[in-house]
Amino acid sequence: MMQMRSKLVLALGLVGCAGDLPIAERIANVRPVAIRVEVVEPAPVEGEAIRAEALPLETVRIVPLVLDPQGPWSAARIAAALDPTWVVCTMDPVQGVFGCITAARPLDPARLPDCPPVDPAAIPTDPSSFTSQPSPCRLVTDTPGAPTLTVPIDPAFLLGGDLEVTMIAHRPDEGSTDACLAAVLAEDGDPDPGCLIVSTRVGIGPDGRLVELAGQLGLPVDAFPPPPDPIPDADRHPRILETRVAVFEDPLAGPNDPPDQTLVVERGARLALPAGARLELEVEASPDDLQEYAIPADDGTYGTRTEDYDARWYRTWGDLLAPNSDDPLARNTWVLQPGEQDEDPEGTGLPPAGVATLVYVLRDGRLGVEWTWLQVEVAPPPS
Repeated sequence: MMQMRSKLVLALGLVGCAGDLPIAERIANVRPVAIRVEVVEPAPVEGEAIRAEALPLETVRIVPLVLDPQGPWSAARIAAALDPTWVVCTMDPVQGVFGCITAARPLDPARLPDCPPVDPAAIPTDPSSFTSQPSPCRLVTDTPGAPTLTVPIDPAFLLGGDLEVTMIAHRPDEGSTDACLAAVLAEDGDPDPGCLIVSTRVGIGPDGRLVELAGQLGLPVDAFPPPPDPIPDADRHPRILETRVAVFEDPLAGPNDPPDQTLVVERGARLALPAGARLELEVEASPDDLQEYAIPADDGTYGTRTEDYDARWYRTWGDLLAPNSDDPLARNTWVLQPGEQDEDPEGTGLPPAGVATLVYVLRDGRLGVEWTWLQVEVAPPPS
């Protein structure tokens, strides 16, 4: 039951020849790079990090981060341009992300049932009447760009199972979501390059709270080992505290020269700078958000482990010093000049749409994820 929870894994359906793919940090087309699962009901407690792990009957919001060369997409744009369908599957304890929907293939999309609504008032009082929801099933939602999901009651969760949620969509002006869904559910599961598929885990727990809830509902729990004492807190998302930028507009400025500007910027801030400017960035996350969690041993005892930060930088244009960070205080250098694989057919030294975007995605080694981004309107350098 209480096996180690797998960390968040994304299965990105970006099908194509390896030689045609851009370097990992460069955003050259429409691309999902992260999914965040937020517990929204009960409402988050003010001042506390948002939970990434939910209990049955709680509601989560599923927020995809989709990028293109112009930057992050809103939920409304995701819904309108990608027309996503979301498929929910109850995972076995040994399954990895995208393994649940894969194991269920082949499936006829016309026979894929809708996920039934979860009504706490309709929970049976007789434990023998508990039934699992159909798996896989199609999530019914009015907000497909960032849907909500109420976690059902399922005995599989007591054994260590979670929910797998998969977004299946089509690229703008390419194919259809129905065709992509049929390809994913086919026996070979081979969608074409016009499809976008991203899958993530909705963590159910903490396990000790699951046992307590099962007991309250009258389910037999004597066969399960006792939970750790004390029961660890639920997995929570890390928080980005501040993003600082030192701007050097002169391309010849040295490391000892003072910056032209020193800024603290909010998520999604937009600056206007000349081509060739250098940005020295610091993104500070809270080290207090790195949680200690329990790891079960074969003898029924528990050890502990602490989360570690692991972050990626993505850019639509420009020269980036490094694509990875692993420290609560992440530093990087971004120069407003064409970087590796950037196209500049006119030789202007400017991004094609005049705007460059830098995105920072922070993960904590489990289910926690947070992101921020900065955009720059790049003007020609002074004559």
